[in-house]
Amino acid sequence: MVYNASEVRSIASITKLFTANTILRAGLELGEKVKVTGRSKGRFPRGTMVARSDLMKAMLISSDNLAAETLANTYPGGFDQFITDTNQWVRGWGLVDTEIVDASGLLPGNRSTVHNLTAFLFKIKDNATIRQISSESQATLNLPKGKKFVKIHLKNTNPILFQFDNILLSKTGTTNAAGKCVVMVVEKNTTLHAVVILGQKNGQERNKIAQTLISMLPITSAVAAEPRIEFEIGVPL
Repeated sequence: MVYNASEVRSIASITKLFTANTILRAGLELGEKVKVTGRSKGRFPRGTMVARSDLMKAMLISSDNLAAETLANTYPGGFDQFITDTNQWVRGWGLVDTEIVDASGLLPGNRSTVHNLTAFLFKIKDNATIRQISSESQATLNLPKGKKFVKIHLKNTNPILFQFDNILLSKTGTTNAAGKCVVMVVEKNTTLHAVVILGQKNGQERNKIAQTLISMLPITSAVAAEPRIEFEIGVPL
């Protein structure tokens, strides 16, 4: 049983998966360095030149908001074209209850549903770059600074990755509007399952639900204790 799966909700940093998808669909060179620009906080000093690959890692592993903004701001045609292309793809795939208004997910206008996010996960599940980066529990970036290198250590915002070894794709989200969220693609018995949890009041409850659902696989449905809990376990058709 799935609760509130069609309710449109703010999705916070789950938005960053849409950002990654747009960047990769555009075929942009990940090794190319772009200037860090944006208003959000992040790991990279504004004005520095950073490879898109490092921005992607910071965005998907440690949910760096400035990295996401930079990827959108340096997109061909700029931020507005990035938003246009992202939403055209969203509508083209029939995700009618999904809208993206920024690259990081900080704005409450980034919205979707459990059903739409499940469909989205199955559309991007075979993207090797997104899968590889988003499932890394931690990573270290070496950024040049003069004649030396500065190490930036990244830790994944999803603690469930440190408990299970069958999570192929992952992204958390947290804002006041969205609450605590997480989406994951999990493999069990050679079958891929989508886990989507939205709108939890705290990370502890979100993580508890995620642990329970992953442990219950390979079933394709489950019953939540409270009707506010929003999740879905899905399998490809």
